[in-house]
Amino acid sequence: MMLKKAFAVSLALMLLAFAVPALGESVATVTAVGTASVTLTPDMATFTVGVSTQDLLVQTAQQANAETMQKVLDALKAAGVDANDLQTDNYSINPVYDYQNGKLDSQQVLKGYSVSNNVTVTVRAIDQLPTLLDAAVAAGANETYGVSFQSSQNASAYDQALAGAAQDALRKAGLIATALGRAAGNVISVEEANDTYLSYSSSKSIAYDSATPIETGTLTVSANVRVVVALQ
Repeated sequence: MMLKKAFAVSLALMLLAFAVPALGESVATVTAVGTASVTLTPDMATFTVGVSTQDLLVQTAQQANAETMQKVLDALKAAGVDANDLQTDNYSINPVYDYQNGKLDSQQVLKGYSVSNNVTVTVRAIDQLPTLLDAAVAAGANETYGVSFQSSQNASAYDQALAGAAQDALRKAGLIATALGRAAGNVISVEEANDTYLSYSSSKSIAYDSATPIETGTLTVSANVRVVVALQ
């Protein structure tokens, strides 16, 4: 009985020894990266406006700044901007110096204080962007910058681009395999090669009534996929 068990164990070990090289046998593969893009028309935007005031007394500069910024916020809300779409992103107080003879190493003379307050505005209806910009400036904003465009369809556009990139990667793998006189076999691995890539392209300038003309342009959402395919 013991001999039979020993023989069975020995036989199993021998079979395993012959199987190991087969399991570790290398497989020829081809790697390809596919890409795809989806173009969108922006339907949202953000911009930043600010109020900068200066006075010899910091308290006076602060008060003037607060009063003007409140007018700007009230004007934006009156134009239809929800309070949740207004976010202060910077508030600063800095001394202002007059450098004698215009040199940094010259004597510094304090001229007063500068107070800046900036707010970022999210625009849900993009056709309101020019009107909102004009309303903020008319209410007293003397700094405007950072206009950018987005799309509420960005996530679904990326899904579409991702699927297209996977198909493109398989197509390229097939072309490479054919060029080598082989055929593309089973897919060994698939990897998303990047996160969402978003680019902006200007297309045309659109003027709304007598408001500030704005170029909405287009948005391009791109995706990359890397595949490893066995060669037959």
